Amino acid sequence: MSAVDFSVLELIPKLVEQIQKLQNEVTELNQNLAPKYDLTRQSGVLKFLDISESTLAKYRATGELREGYHYHKELKQRKTIITYVSGAIEEFKKERNK
Repeated sequence: MSAVDFSVLELIPKLVEQIQKLQNEVTELNQNLAPKYDLTRQSGVLKFLDISESTLAKYRATGELREGYHYHKELKQRKTIITYVSGAIEEFKKERNK
């Protein structure tokens, strides 16, 4: 009967971490190739960042999302339309996850 080397079990946490990184990269590449979310609209930004409407409003109010860089406001009659910049939103998510 041969001896079993259990020291290889210590590698499992490292492998799991590498797999998670790869999954994140694949998700990001898929988003770039075939966007899953419309990051110019609030609904897409909420899903992409996985946050609530109030959190998104807080980010705008505190300046974490900057007007003119992350989003633009446009007045149409009596309504304010907010259009987000998809590249800036993707960058925001990367910075937030660091």
